[in-house]
Amino acid sequence: MNTFYAKLSLTIALLVNAVSASAQEAITDTTLLSYSALFIKISYYRVNYTYESVDHEGNPVTLSAAMVFPEKVFTHKDPVTINGESYDASGLMLSNHYTITRANEAPTQTDNMSIEGPMAGMGPHFITISPDGYGFGTTVDKPQAYLMADITARNNIDAVKSARRLLSQMGYTYGDLFTQIGYSQGGHSAMAVQRYFDTHPVDAEAFTHIDYTLCGDGPYDIAAMLDTLLLPSARYRYPCAMPLIVQGQIDGAGVDVDYSECFRKPLDTKAIEWLNSKKFNSTTINDSIFKVVGGNEKTGVLVDSIMCTENFTRSNTRMQPFFDALEENTLVAGWKPNEATRFYVYHSADDEIVPYFCLEHLADFLRTDGGVGDDRLETYKSSGLHEQTAVLFVINSISHLLDLESDYLKGIYTPASLDNPVIDVAPRLHRLSGWYRLDGQRLSAQPSKPGLYIHNGRKVVVK
Repeated sequence: MNTFYAKLSLTIALLVNAVSASAQEAITDTTLLSYSALFIKISYYRVNYTYESVDHEGNPVTLSAAMVFPEKVFTHKDPVTINGESYDASGLMLSNHYTITRANEAPTQTDNMSIEGPMAGMGPHFITISPDGYGFGTTVDKPQAYLMADITARNNIDAVKSARRLLSQMGYTYGDLFTQIGYSQGGHSAMAVQRYFDTHPVDAEAFTHIDYTLCGDGPYDIAAMLDTLLLPSARYRYPCAMPLIVQGQIDGAGVDVDYSECFRKPLDTKAIEWLNSKKFNSTTINDSIFKVVGGNEKTGVLVDSIMCTENFTRSNTRMQPFFDALEENTLVAGWKPNEATRFYVYHSADDEIVPYFCLEHLADFLRTDGGVGDDRLETYKSSGLHEQTAVLFVINSISHLLDLESDYLKGIYTPASLDNPVIDVAPRLHRLSGWYRLDGQRLSAQPSKPGLYIHNGRKVVVK
């Protein structure tokens, strides 16, 4: 058996072993997928897994996520050299998904991974972690936590932490680059992860730094965005976003407001039913709303025909908790970024779904209150509609990340682990140090009981 097939057989064996490994995290399936663009066909592997986190009320919950491997990384066929040592990948990337409303659009379910696929075929040697998010995958029967910043960040950070444990069990090694990316809702989620990392103690098993945060056309200022939509005679071309935003604050933040106070009949029940069913994509939900109240994807819909705009005033005490939740989930004030992360913020001036001022507000905040200089913040003003812009954002992001990886492998760029007053800083090149059982449980010392263990990221037999 040659080296390639030996390593592939070992990888498959490790995947099988990991299925029943732990109540904390477990691999559920592995799939070879392909992504086609123009004349390019990209093959990559998706490994689905479950992990433990908390819901918006702090209760334990089992969530699901996917790890996406470039084909040659998965098969240990294209290692990188870092400081004279060979690694399967140069680092990890967290991919925060865009707005989804149908169950089979979740990262663990879809066959069309529009960020992870191109990244695996044309991007750097990264292993990408793509969480389903609360409300999809294992929690598909729950309302999704749409634009709920802190809980989304916590869930996604926990996904990274569990992925590292599983990767160690599977025998993969990787350098210390850690980046994250997101478009639309995913842009908001990526910046939410950034805020959470910069304002909370984050377990060093997840990450100790973020080298690059890349965001495209994200609703970072949802408070101002909703204020604009509630203006008299305002029209909107993506009406399903309104029940998504409102449901996120009511169910996700526990706001005690009835949907009948928010939406005109029959949408006060119908829109929420469509969302909670997880049977329809956003286009179908938009078309259903158009059929009820008029309008179409080109002219949009009169917002007042959907929402009880007269109730959405800050002078209405019933709605004050709703507006408080909106402000909490708005990302353009109230925190200070760390001194190491680079930011790439991309937005179309023609975006018909997320207004361009969201980029302007975020960039102004990062530069002024955040103290982020032009050496760490790049903004890009593009043109085109929301869906078209996504493709260009991914292409530009791949270019930025390839440059980052090149500098890292040449020793020009060194990730800066940030001191954390609560928890320890992980090693620069992330092989899990110490002894672990195969279920990911860390041991205090070398085990005396014979068996198979993980030591410094390697499988070791103790006799």
